[in-house]
Amino acid sequence: MLPWLSRAASGARTVVATLRFLEAAELAQVEDILVDCAKRANLEVNERMLGEGKRPTREWCEKEVRRDARNNVVTWAMELGRAKHEVALECARARLGERFPGSFSVEPRYFRDPKTGRLRLLDPEEVRRWLDEGLFHLLSGTLVPDIVIHASGNPLSVQRVYDFKFPCSDLRVPDWGRTSATDGSGRRLTQGELYDAVLTPRLRSVHVSPGHGITR
Repeated sequence: MLPWLSRAASGARTVVATLRFLEAAELAQVEDILVDCAKRANLEVNERMLGEGKRPTREWCEKEVRRDARNNVVTWAMELGRAKHEVALECARARLGERFPGSFSVEPRYFRDPKTGRLRLLDPEEVRRWLDEGLFHLLSGTLVPDIVIHASGNPLSVQRVYDFKFPCSDLRVPDWGRTSATDGSGRRLTQGELYDAVLTPRLRSVHVSPGHGITR
């Protein structure tokens, strides 16, 4: 065997040997952290935007707060959801980073090549550049979960997928929104179904919300 090939094979064996997924008890800790982050984000943003002890009403949630760069209406429900997501993601990044470094990613962007079926992880810097330059078509077909738990050091070996959900005034269990992607019969797939098909075919993706905790 050629020396470089021998070294490559040895390196591959080392990667396989050290590849580690979280145990069930550790996953339970992850979910406790995510639920706590969702609750903290919900309380913090509500108090910042509404005042201490206040909660949004349905009427308030539906009001327009501003227009985006494309002149689309942004409601208070959207504004609250965005702000709460930011706080929850930073909370998760910090706390999971302390407890499970290398075993999670925050908002990774995945793309499965339709020709080869190969799953790729896009470079965050490249994605930022495309967004800054308005090259949105280059991101078509990509998936961006909030939190991905994966094999240590390998975001392509996905173990769990979590999305934060922050209903504005609706206390029902949040559901997955429909996407533009369709199945063989033409039915539009939900975001959760896309995650399951592309990232976690043997498991169901998970909602994390302040009112209902973990929802599978």
